[in-house]
Amino acid sequence: MKVLLTLSLLFFCVLKTHAQSVTDKLIVALVDKHLPQVLHQEKATPWKMGTYDLTVNKIGGAVFSSTHKYLSLTVPIKVLMTGQVNKEFLGQKILLNCSSEMVTQARLDIEPVINPPESKANVEVSVPVPEANLNCDGLIVAIKPLLEQLVASKKQEWEQQLEQDIMVMFKQVGI
Repeated sequence: MKVLLTLSLLFFCVLKTHAQSVTDKLIVALVDKHLPQVLHQEKATPWKMGTYDLTVNKIGGAVFSSTHKYLSLTVPIKVLMTGQVNKEFLGQKILLNCSSEMVTQARLDIEPVINPPESKANVEVSVPVPEANLNCDGLIVAIKPLLEQLVASKKQEWEQQLEQDIMVMFKQVGI
């Protein structure tokens, strides 16, 4: 009986530490409903080997957490890249079809600054890029540096857009 009571108490504590509040569940439900399936898309983008198309899709539900200062949202994403290597090598035109797929987690850290009517939010976007290769008809091309460069070049734009979207939302609710 003592062991059963101890296990029950332990189970209750584990559940309590992993439980989400109603607010957390509401935020996740709103994000999952309103976050588009396609998060980023590029078509016929030139790069040193030719051109590529890139699509970033949401592939699962968001995970939300918060501290006294920050709101954090993590979303699983799949990056699909297709394209063509279009180069000349030893006088021969080389044209190869390419594709790649990778999965990672995009994370948004949001610091709301509530000061009506001048409320705002500071947003930081992070997207860790795992090792990734583009398969071009058997030729394997490392694309992690290309994807890291893409994230670095788009990060500020994504953050500013999210900050503007949050400010619009704050204004709509009067804060």
